[in-house]
Amino acid sequence: MASMAMEEVFPVVVEGMERNLKWHWSKSVCQLTANVKVMLEEMDQILYSKCLEEINRRESVVRQAEIKRKETWDRIEMAAAKNHRFMQQKQPSYICV
Repeated sequence: MASMAMEEVFPVVVEGMERNLKWHWSKSVCQLTANVKVMLEEMDQILYSKCLEEINRRESVVRQAEIKRKETWDRIEMAAAKNHRFMQQKQPSYICV
């Protein structure tokens, strides 16, 4: 029972700790987080590694989606610019009075 609960809670805790280590502004919080990280890694190194792999996999998926979205927008912007130049060239060169 405790093992099942640990497998459910561990990923959430690990993700929060890794985020704190990367982004938190407070040196004290980072030091405390690093100490807790060491303790959790010693408690269950395999589960901790699995959690890190899952975090890295999700971040990779997000990065790939961002790259794809940027490429799509670049193509849309290029098509719009090309269409804009085409529309400017088609303007009549005469004046109606």
